[in-house]
Amino acid sequence: MCNINIQSSKLVTIGIPFFNADRYIDYAIKSVINQSYNNWELILTDDGSIDGSVTIAKKYLYDHRIRLITDGENKGLSFRLNQQIALANGKYFARMDADDIMHPERIQRQVEYLEANLNIDVIGSSAYSIDNNNNVCGLIKTNAFPNTIYDVFNHKCFIHPSVMARLHWYKNNLYDLRETRVEDIGLWSRTIMKSSFANLSTPLLFYRNVGLPTLKKYLQSMKELRKLYYNIFPKFLSMLKWKLILKTHLKSFVYTMFCIIKKENVLIKRRNSYIDDSETLKCIEILKGLKQ
Repeated sequence: MCNINIQSSKLVTIGIPFFNADRYIDYAIKSVINQSYNNWELILTDDGSIDGSVTIAKKYLYDHRIRLITDGENKGLSFRLNQQIALANGKYFARMDADDIMHPERIQRQVEYLEANLNIDVIGSSAYSIDNNNNVCGLIKTNAFPNTIYDVFNHKCFIHPSVMARLHWYKNNLYDLRETRVEDIGLWSRTIMKSSFANLSTPLLFYRNVGLPTLKKYLQSMKELRKLYYNIFPKFLSMLKWKLILKTHLKSFVYTMFCIIKKENVLIKRRNSYIDDSETLKCIEILKGLKQ
């Protein structure tokens, strides 16, 4: 269990931005409340939702650790993340998406790691992949110590909603408002050569990536990636730049073809590693507790 001194003295700010997430946000908030580590504050920032998300979030304001920020405007994920970082009071800042679910020991384990490894700026973790009905589909792994730009571009740096960072690191490294849909890749690419990153092999997040994204969002992400590559590699003759750009076009073509035949989930599931039945049962028990 978590050291008592750490538990009582190290405040963690958890940020969940949301937009039209009424199908899932209840699970996300409950998973924070169910953490084994209890010295946290939760900042919920609404990005102009027009569904029932805000109403659901308001149910949890009885807990003094939870704050809800809503201004009725749609300003995008990067703006809301920077807003949460500015409002944070904790020593550490942990982010999460409104459609994901925290493992009960996530905050505890990440705090313990950062307290024991003062050289590390940002800690992430592996994650269980879940579908839209909370069925566990597999395991998503990352590199233990990502330290090159290739880790970023090969999606082995971080699973974005799994990260926890020292708050002072985040305040010195904000998200770029121009980088829509690739705000995490942009941030890691700008900071990986001057920061120390690590990932826990233990899956500490239930990441909802099966069935998502839609074709339109996927193609937009590929377009934004190309913009990012042009900015990072300004030299016209950069071979790496053109290789990466070609890869985005190829991935867009393949994803489009699979969408046409309604088999896009085949591609998404290929990202997952197998987990055995005993591990799956443990996950089911954790997720079942959120429905009570």
